[in-house]
Amino acid sequence: MPFIKTDNANIYYIEQGSGDPVVLVHGNWSTSSWWEPVLARLPNNLRGIAYDVRGRGQTTISAGDYSIQTLANDLRALADALELDHFHLVGHSLGSAIAMQFALDHPTYVRSLTALSPAWVDGMPAAYNAPDGHKAFKADRELLGQALKAVAPAVPDDDFWQRLVTEGFEQDMDATIETLNTLQDWQPSDRVREIAVPKLVVDGKQDMLTGGEVAVRAAEALGARHVVLPDIGHSPNIEAPDVFVQLLIEHFATTKTN
Repeated sequence: MPFIKTDNANIYYIEQGSGDPVVLVHGNWSTSSWWEPVLARLPNNLRGIAYDVRGRGQTTISAGDYSIQTLANDLRALADALELDHFHLVGHSLGSAIAMQFALDHPTYVRSLTALSPAWVDGMPAAYNAPDGHKAFKADRELLGQALKAVAPAVPDDDFWQRLVTEGFEQDMDATIETLNTLQDWQPSDRVREIAVPKLVVDGKQDMLTGGEVAVRAAEALGARHVVLPDIGHSPNIEAPDVFVQLLIEHFATTKTN
């Protein structure tokens, strides 16, 4: 299995295809597996790379924290180890915050940026910082599955979905709690407009978590094209992968004229 060893982490990743690299960053309560439908649909001229964010999946750490800055630093370590000096960057939910922070810190690496179901650019509202609820998810796989299905209503309840729930249930509790704090603290606001590459925001019309005003605000702050998918929730990467991949392909093509 492919791993990248850094000073304080052992980062697991999966990849498919060859050609122009596309790095995919997953969200909270999830793993790189959430990108499998996207990887399977990318054309052969794209090299899709998805990795497990620290505290999730098969990535392990020996030290460090779970701040957005640290998570962006992990992405930098992965990119350097794989000798990726220029790539398309796609982040989902928590992963969008990691992607935006990385693009702010290392603009020369990024060819294009896609924020899928984007995180709050002005900081997650304090009302969402509810650790007891997340501890309840960690204690009850069935409850976690119900919560994830509520925010991704269009995903089929099949063997793949059950695997995603199981992998999410194995998430480290420290990562879970610290993610709530770091999303509340992370407030780049309009500074994300400094990211000077083609930018795309995608969200689902039925996204009860970061859709609607949250996605509109992210697109406004970024100065990005904004696409809303009808009848889709928080996770178009698994709810509508065909449509989402087509949007990515069209978005990546704009870099050839920028």
